[in-house]
Amino acid sequence: MKYLAVLSIFLMFSLASFDVFAQTAEHIHKPHPHRHKQYAKIKNPVPMSEQSISEGKRLYEKHCSRCHGEAGIGDIAPDLTDDMWIHGNTDGEIYHVIVHGAKGTSMSGFKKELTKNMGWHIVNYIKSIKKEVEK
Repeated sequence: MKYLAVLSIFLMFSLASFDVFAQTAEHIHKPHPHRHKQYAKIKNPVPMSEQSISEGKRLYEKHCSRCHGEAGIGDIAPDLTDDMWIHGNTDGEIYHVIVHGAKGTSMSGFKKELTKNMGWHIVNYIKSIKKEVEK
């Protein structure tokens, strides 16, 4: 009887841990460039301007630089200045990753910390540093 109780508990924990793994594993994929067409259609409502870029830089330094580096070249996270954009390179796709994060990665979203316009300012800043590197 004691053996059955121990076996039951073991099976219960085994199945519970498998279920948790299965729920998270479905969102994980190997890094490869892909598009998010539903977000690619979203247009940036904040015009690219020196003021927006300046505000975006301030917000980037506060929220993004610890992983992507001060210059955006990627200390422990992807390089934001090259042509390898894993989740798409349109303003809408970049905004979506900033706000909602990227499942299966260490990139968590900043939805609670940023207003809508703040996210768009960061997009403008990221686009501006990409252009600087390309020159």
